[in-house]
Amino acid sequence: MLVGFEDKSAYALCTFAFSKGPGEEPVVFAGRTEGRIVAPKGDNQFGWDPIFAPDGFGGDTYATMDVEVKNGISHRYRALDKLRAWLMTAYDGH
Repeated sequence: MLVGFEDKSAYALCTFAFSKGPGEEPVVFAGRTEGRIVAPKGDNQFGWDPIFAPDGFGGDTYATMDVEVKNGISHRYRALDKLRAWLMTAYDGH
């Protein structure tokens, strides 16, 4: 797929937005996981998981990682964690 490209760096990005209601400006939360595109490895249970290898995991792809490890470092987790932290602060922990 990327044979013709030297740079295989990539990132996974997830964005969530929260609005208190009509007329309220949404607050945006982005989660990003740095990595690179690799030859497919692992079970293709979800989209591009077999070709995305997050940095710092020895070449494991999302598809070869234990689901708990993946969920703890994923772009979705990072965005939702920012939203969670904001909600805890905005609503005083209630």
